[in-house]
Amino acid sequence: MNPRILYIEATSGISGDMLLGALLDCGVPPEILSEAWSALEIDNYRIEITETSRSGMRALRCRIETQEEKGIRSWKAYESLLRTATLPDPIKNQTLKLVRRLFEIEAEAHGVSIGKLHLHEMGGTDLLLDVVGTLSAVDYLQPAIVCASPVNTGRGFISFSHGRYPVPAPAVAKLLEGIPVFQNEVEGELATPTGALLVRHMAQSYGPLPSLRLEMTGTGAGDREIPGHPNVLRIFIGTATSADEDIYMVETNIDDSSPQILAHFMERAFEEGALDVFFTPITMKKNRPAVRLTLLMPGSLRAKLVELLFAETTAIGLRYWKVDRTKLERRWKKVRVQNNEIRIKESYLDGRLYNHQPEFEDCKRAAARLKLPIKQIMAAAIHQYLSR
Repeated sequence: MNPRILYIEATSGISGDMLLGALLDCGVPPEILSEAWSALEIDNYRIEITETSRSGMRALRCRIETQEEKGIRSWKAYESLLRTATLPDPIKNQTLKLVRRLFEIEAEAHGVSIGKLHLHEMGGTDLLLDVVGTLSAVDYLQPAIVCASPVNTGRGFISFSHGRYPVPAPAVAKLLEGIPVFQNEVEGELATPTGALLVRHMAQSYGPLPSLRLEMTGTGAGDREIPGHPNVLRIFIGTATSADEDIYMVETNIDDSSPQILAHFMERAFEEGALDVFFTPITMKKNRPAVRLTLLMPGSLRAKLVELLFAETTAIGLRYWKVDRTKLERRWKKVRVQNNEIRIKESYLDGRLYNHQPEFEDCKRAAARLKLPIKQIMAAAIHQYLSR
């Protein structure tokens, strides 16, 4: 089975609001975002989701209005808020990493330490809402691969509290290093720091839309109307129609690492795109209890994940080989249990249905809302599915 691809078309630039609008337009339930945002325990914002158009092209706009006098600006404040947030660990860790990276870039540009830097136009509550919302939405869609088009930066000049800068601004230019970019006739900033931060983090490759069987599309609106130029960001989601990417198995035996370090590596590996990570108890020389650490990964990520393994664990050598695999085709159906949407994952081989299971995370959220046992929610979802 070919991998599921999420493709970001940034030909009119990229921002946090545009990403959120496009992801919602792809069918991500607003509740996914509201639950993630509520875990931050901040209340100085209002979200407005509306249909609109840009140069005659329909789009979904996700507008975030904040009371910036209550906003946060320092790295210490961001870090404190995020570490106490009740977000899932992968989302929390990625958000901490991204916000710190933005502070590092801004501090370098202004010649100050992170501790003395206060973000201005690109800071505040909306930065956290954009990052946490986008990461949670992409996690909900579960793509195996994220890729993007070259990024339109816009051109001309913009004014900041620190002065007037050419487009792209210094932070955006730094974040887009190594990424294909271009400018056309559109004046003004099209790629924002938050947008550049997110696309750099998520996209594994850049280029034209890959060959795929298209499942869904979403269109997110930019803030302003640009005559003759649709100011939108589009997302395409589908399964690759070309040959499967090579898959590799990587193994190493470790007898001198703590369980905490190995657990941390597993989280990082999944964040960076590993298809599977698992540990097998073994006994090594001198009768030492040990583990065999095994990773399954796309060939395109092998170098990146091998580097991560050596950086985060005590491994000093590894083995790897290319493997064949057979995957059932995944399709999704939706049912409702007491007004809660539950996705049912269907698994097919050559057009024949072999398995159907309710999505666990959907059932978990519904069980929490309804204060019912999760097995009751799962049974009700299957009943609704079979009744159809």
